[in-house]
Amino acid sequence: MLDLEALPPEFKVIGINDYIFIDGYERVRKEKSENGRLKNIDLLLPVIELRLDKFAGVVKKEKDGTYSQSGWTRINLHVVFDALDPEVIRQQFLGSLAPCYDLIPDSSNWKGKWSSVITRNSLTELGQMIIDSVPADKKADYASPLEEGFNNLCVSLEKVMEALNKHALAGKYLIAVGKTEWDNLKWDNQSIAEKKNVLNKANLVFTAAENPAAYDSARKRLIESNVKNTLLDCSDAHALSSSADKDRIGNCFTWIKADATFEGLLQALTEFEDRVFIGDAPPKRLLVESNRTKYVSKLRVSRKPGSTLADTWFDVDLPLSHDLVAIIGNKGSGKSALADIAALAGDTKNFKSFSFLNDRRFRNPRNKLAQHFLGALGWHDSTETERQLDQDPTETSVERVKYLPQSYLETLCNELGDGGSATFDTELRKIIYTHVPEESRLGYDSMDELLNFKVAEIDSARERLIKEISKTNAEILHNENRLTPKFKQSLQEQLDAKSAELKSLEGSKPTQVDDPTASDTSVEESKAATEKIQALEDELIKLRNDEKLLRDKKAIEVKRQAVLIRVTQAISNHKKTYDQFIAELAPMLAEVDEGLKAVELMDLRMDTTKIEAISSATKASIATIDNALSNQEPSSLNKRRESAEAAVADIKSKLGEKERLFIIFKEQVAKWERSKADILGNKDKTQSIEWFKAEIASLGTLPAKLTELRLSRVELVKKVHAQIVMTVEEYRRLYEPVQEFVKSAAQMDMHLPLDFDVRIEEAGFQEQFLPRINRQSRGSFSGVDESNQLMRGLLKEVNFVNVESTLKFLDTLDDMLHFDRRESGGGRETMIADQLRRGGEPQEIFDYLFGMSYLLPRYSLTYDQQEISQLSPGERGLLLLVFYLLVDKDDIPLIIDQPEENLDNQTIFKVLVKCIKAAKQRRQVIMVTHNPNLAVVCDAEQIICATCDKATNTFNYIAGGIEAPLIKARVVEILEGTEPAFKNRKQKYGL
Repeated sequence: MLDLEALPPEFKVIGINDYIFIDGYERVRKEKSENGRLKNIDLLLPVIELRLDKFAGVVKKEKDGTYSQSGWTRINLHVVFDALDPEVIRQQFLGSLAPCYDLIPDSSNWKGKWSSVITRNSLTELGQMIIDSVPADKKADYASPLEEGFNNLCVSLEKVMEALNKHALAGKYLIAVGKTEWDNLKWDNQSIAEKKNVLNKANLVFTAAENPAAYDSARKRLIESNVKNTLLDCSDAHALSSSADKDRIGNCFTWIKADATFEGLLQALTEFEDRVFIGDAPPKRLLVESNRTKYVSKLRVSRKPGSTLADTWFDVDLPLSHDLVAIIGNKGSGKSALADIAALAGDTKNFKSFSFLNDRRFRNPRNKLAQHFLGALGWHDSTETERQLDQDPTETSVERVKYLPQSYLETLCNELGDGGSATFDTELRKIIYTHVPEESRLGYDSMDELLNFKVAEIDSARERLIKEISKTNAEILHNENRLTPKFKQSLQEQLDAKSAELKSLEGSKPTQVDDPTASDTSVEESKAATEKIQALEDELIKLRNDEKLLRDKKAIEVKRQAVLIRVTQAISNHKKTYDQFIAELAPMLAEVDEGLKAVELMDLRMDTTKIEAISSATKASIATIDNALSNQEPSSLNKRRESAEAAVADIKSKLGEKERLFIIFKEQVAKWERSKADILGNKDKTQSIEWFKAEIASLGTLPAKLTELRLSRVELVKKVHAQIVMTVEEYRRLYEPVQEFVKSAAQMDMHLPLDFDVRIEEAGFQEQFLPRINRQSRGSFSGVDESNQLMRGLLKEVNFVNVESTLKFLDTLDDMLHFDRRESGGGRETMIADQLRRGGEPQEIFDYLFGMSYLLPRYSLTYDQQEISQLSPGERGLLLLVFYLLVDKDDIPLIIDQPEENLDNQTIFKVLVKCIKAAKQRRQVIMVTHNPNLAVVCDAEQIICATCDKATNTFNYIAGGIEAPLIKARVVEILEGTEPAFKNRKQKYGL
């Protein structure tokens, strides 16, 4: 007794095994009930062991016809009874067993036969008859009559089953067979059926394994033999716990998850795989112990101190199972109320979807009932979280319970049905991230943060390419504009104007004036003056040319100086970018190796000595030119020009009329010739005739140049698309674990045709592109409804994952902006500017189109090869539940309100039940349900039955295992529609 009382607290049920009799059980039972012993044990079960009349051993026929045999033993049978009164077992069972033996051949009276009810006296009598029946010289080898009777008594399996077939014993016993003894039973052609019959008649198989591995091996052999395999490991205690013998008190590996009642044992055998564990400790028990802050141990709802509310409403203090809890009850019984309160006390983020704790019901501002109550969750670490029922969790509170109210699931389903849900996307990323291995998370808390880190450099490269595309777009638009008939016409008209200007100039050539020096009489008179003027004019031309050269040189130097300034700024900007890059690189390198420095990996060498020298020389040159142009010294350019001009003016003032007019004529001719030269110009002089001719001639080369630019843009677009693909691959690498997990659902024998991938999809292209278009203008996109339909069709056809399909889409839109592709448009060329809304710039729309900022990596999730939006509400709801139950690896308690809503019973049984069973292995699950497939088939470890007393406004809750008679009765009443209704259906089904 002391050894039994010293057992660890996990031992709650003990079977007292007696051979034939029930004395041991009776004694221990009396010690517990009358003397207060064994307070650590909740239940004592009587086990009676009987020897069957079946032989165990192996017989083999040799080649010579002889037989070899092992030692022969009998098969022992164990009958495990409910905690019945010992007298009931004696009278109803033992009293019904009456074995019969013929001890003397051909005996015709009872002296040679034994047949009796099994008692101590009758066994003594049997032993004496056995001793009396042997030769006199052998009698000394036998023990006492009681011992011999005890050792020789055997019963038939049929007699045992017949004795158990009593009303008083119905549902009060289990049959067990020893695994080792059964193994020894012959397994040959003559006895296979007999061997299987012995075991299959039993409810249990007992073994006393040396370790869990030995147990697993033994059960595997039973499974392979296709016989009863409900194998329990027992201590088979023949020694005290202090012994080294494996068959000692407390050396047992069997854990049973059930009420400590006989009904609990029956339930455990019904759900053997889920309720029985053989090993050192059940995994879920270890999980709870190592995560005590994530399992709720109790739920309390109470009135606030000082409340004057008359009605009771709530007075709840319920322990909660750490496995699956099912809350059942009729409509209005307080099921959802309990779920809302538990979720509130667990700081759920979905409090806006409460069905009970809202302004229309318990939080109604008129009666303010909620302010009178507190809800609290007790956790396995002995802490408690408490919330007032009229107050929502704060924004900063940490969510300790995941709650899926019915309205929340319905909202998500509706959003998904409309084409997308930002809420679901966010939840999905969270769920996906739970599958990313810890070592792959790089210390980041969310999928978004990790992805931002992974694709940062890809995005930078993409931005650089987009800038190149923008520059190319500018060139293309510039050249397209030059190719328009309007532009060419403008050039031609300007050329014609210049030609007319030239023609006009030629018609206004100064009228010829005779050279006065042609006359003999005046030759001598004016020769000297003319030569002097000519010399001065030549000097002035030279001075003007020198001044022009200086100004031209200054223009060159000023431009060089501007370029040098830009070069210096570019170098400075590059240095700043480099410094910023080094600063950003430093912490990343520090994570790799604290001693690793960026300067050890790269070095930016900058030598601006030559630039500075050129810049100084340029400044000096400009200063020299400015000095020469502004110098007023006698020898300066300005003074020499002024002096020559004054001398010419003086001479002219002294000339005669003819000479003066001739000089003026020559000046006019020189000015006319300069004007003509300016109008004619050259290909480098803007706005001249030759420049206009060169511009018009160059238009012929533009198509080839445009083709080259567009090909260049295509290559840039391909590179941008490749960057997007690289981003998708980074997403895919992070999504692979959850994809593999989804595929592994097939191992659960579950029809879960989910396909998960990442692909490139457009985001809001139609909403961003069309508002930039003037849809009242004639063109491909004319008409609001027509353009919307057109764009939907184009987007439906394109596959943005494929670069060629993407390029075709871009080329189509580019073409539609240039030509009217409507049937009524006839392919008429259109001006892009005319296709845009007022204020819109062609550059802007082409940068948006070819920059492809609207293409993003997006998950692709299908069910039975259908997109989410195409699924029925039930299928969408199932998909959501599968994610939360099966895919989501979050381990905080999960509360679901009526998960079976909109689901057919077949789907519930084939998919949802398995998901819930899988979920409860790794987290606590609490659900409100009306469906017996969930509460019963999922084998809820705890059922909470809710009722509401309308007269007193009181919610009442009772809790227990489904094996508890009261709970089972409520389950049948609420979920099955009462026992008669259940039996009626069963009868009609013919089951």
